[in-house]
Amino acid sequence: MGNDVVDKLKKKGFLDIQLHQIQLGLSEGLPVEIYANPAFDWFQMEEIRKGLKAKLDVSCYAKPEIPYEKMRQIRKGLQEGIDLLPYMDWNAGVLKEFRLARLGDIDLSKYIKQGYDAQQLSEIRKALEKGIDLDVHIEPEFRAASIAEIRKGLENGVDVSLYAKNTYSWRKMRELRLGLENQLDVSKYSSHFYDWEQMREIRLGLKAGVDVDGYCLLRYSASEMYKKRRELLLQSHVNGAAFYKQMEESISNILSSEDALETHGLHNRNKSKEIVQTNDSDKLLLGKEHLNLEFRAGNMEAYITIGVPDGIVERDVLMDFLKEKKVKSGISDSAMELICKGEYGQSPILIAQGKIPLKGEDGWYEFFFRTDVQKKPKVLEDGSADYKDIEWFEVVKEGQKIAYYHSAKDGTDGYDVLGNVIKGRKGTEKRVLKGKGFRLEDDKKTYTALYNGMIRLEDEDLSVVNHVELDEINMTTGNIFFDGSIHIRGNVSSGMTVKATGDIVIDGNVEVATIETEGSVMLKKGMNSSGLGVVKAGKNVVSRFFESTKIIAGGNIEVDKCLNSHLYAKGMITATRVLAGGIASSESGFYLNNVGNHAGLRTVLKVQINETARNDYHNILFNIKDVKRQLEVLNKTYNDLMEKYTAQERSEMELFQKVENAVFVKQKQLDKMKELEIQLKRIIDKEKLVSVVISGNAYEGTVVEVGSGRWEAKNHYNVTIKQQNSEISVYNN
Repeated sequence: MGNDVVDKLKKKGFLDIQLHQIQLGLSEGLPVEIYANPAFDWFQMEEIRKGLKAKLDVSCYAKPEIPYEKMRQIRKGLQEGIDLLPYMDWNAGVLKEFRLARLGDIDLSKYIKQGYDAQQLSEIRKALEKGIDLDVHIEPEFRAASIAEIRKGLENGVDVSLYAKNTYSWRKMRELRLGLENQLDVSKYSSHFYDWEQMREIRLGLKAGVDVDGYCLLRYSASEMYKKRRELLLQSHVNGAAFYKQMEESISNILSSEDALETHGLHNRNKSKEIVQTNDSDKLLLGKEHLNLEFRAGNMEAYITIGVPDGIVERDVLMDFLKEKKVKSGISDSAMELICKGEYGQSPILIAQGKIPLKGEDGWYEFFFRTDVQKKPKVLEDGSADYKDIEWFEVVKEGQKIAYYHSAKDGTDGYDVLGNVIKGRKGTEKRVLKGKGFRLEDDKKTYTALYNGMIRLEDEDLSVVNHVELDEINMTTGNIFFDGSIHIRGNVSSGMTVKATGDIVIDGNVEVATIETEGSVMLKKGMNSSGLGVVKAGKNVVSRFFESTKIIAGGNIEVDKCLNSHLYAKGMITATRVLAGGIASSESGFYLNNVGNHAGLRTVLKVQINETARNDYHNILFNIKDVKRQLEVLNKTYNDLMEKYTAQERSEMELFQKVENAVFVKQKQLDKMKELEIQLKRIIDKEKLVSVVISGNAYEGTVVEVGSGRWEAKNHYNVTIKQQNSEISVYNN
């Protein structure tokens, strides 16, 4: 826009930030007259401009009386095919949650009618998206943060009824939830009279295995509880594992002292005026005045030193001395005997040693199914893979006991030489198992399957997925669509379709068919589909062989022998024997044996560049630049207002509030964009490390494409191909 036009618009009352939106619209070829109205603030202008750019009918919301927040939700709804106009009485936050819910085929209407606000609706929506019903646990009086704690508890399989009460604040709910997730005795701090910080100190004490009974009293403040918890932790540490090393050193000292006494003790005798006759020789009789006691290692050890190098101490005298020094426990009979016989040197002797408290056994899960199912084929002597006996899953039945939690055991108490008991720490409890398809019984220890299905354990995520077994799929059975996992023991005939949400395992041959799932696909024999069959998996695809088949995998593709097929994987593509003919594309690289054949069959290997990430990266750079320009305009307007008006005037000025808020919002937006820029840059840089590893023959006819680079094999053997500095590099393995 020329300066004269700018001046005219300024005279009409347009601010610089409004002019910026008009300029953007003109540069994008948009009919800016629709929003070139001073009655629209620049936020509203931006939403109208974005709607015009998306070729939407903006007339339904291009009205000055509609706040920009509502405009934004209406615009996004129009782009997503969701009509929000009938719900204009709702505020922008509620409209947003309603829209997001509709995208996931979730209806929040009843909750909106019940009076839940936007923040509350957000938590309800998140729960419903995961199939969690909150209805019996929540009410409109709950804060959004409280609903979040109930949602998280249900997600993690804990009994939320213990804390889903309006008498608890959300912070108290959090402390109870965290306690339940860690298998702690929350009854110790579930009283409503505790504040949340007191609850926290008791919970942390229980988690650390200290005796909280000494401080979980209402008369103690949270800060007092903290001090007492730290004291107990310090005591547990000082008197526990930290002294194993000290104890070992002490034992070494004893042994070395005894060795020295054995060797030298009898050769250092001095006669004295006071003599007592013994069986073997004359030795000086010593009293308590010749004895000195030293406590070490936090009263876990007592060392005695005798002032006279040669002499004996009667046992009664020695015991009286120890009694006076309050030594009660761990007294060494062997050390007593040495002293009573006069067989000691000048080094301190360990006369008493406490017992180190031991931590109890940690909690652990006992599983009543095999957790070591191998999803890998056996590699035969000839280098091929045997898929016949491969195990893919384990099946459980409804009501079957699938896991049992063994609680952590109490520790073994110890003591110091003064007779003080040192509590052994209780073992660490494990978290409640997360997942689906199972029920935690009333004992809070036993897990049972909700239905017949395939069971999986990944880390501490346990799931039972609906599972069906079929003999074969043909025209008689018809196509199969199943919400769960499918195990087909026989063949899949031509023209058939098998779709599932879980894993698909097929023992027999697959002809010209369509196999599609959100999970993984395992073909124990393989598939020859004459170029018309398709295997599509959200996760991995594993097969003995593919011929003339299209395979698409969200994870890895692993095959023994693959001929004239089209493969695409986000993960790795592995061929243990041969990959010949067709095109194979991977975003993560290849690990192959032989590629192509003697006849020069054209075989193309593509390391797929993540174009989405690259496009997003370039877009984010552009958007960062654009937001920086907007910030410049906003900051200029902000500074102008700061100069022209007093603080009192600015505090009452709606425009200043909007500009100040906009600067803040745009700066946060810029910060997030920069974070995303870094993440996308990492993805792009990672691609540079992707390689094609060929451990056998790369026959002529083999083509490797990495990004813009291209390499053709000339009967190479055992090589690695990767892109470096935009060029293809080949290395011998």
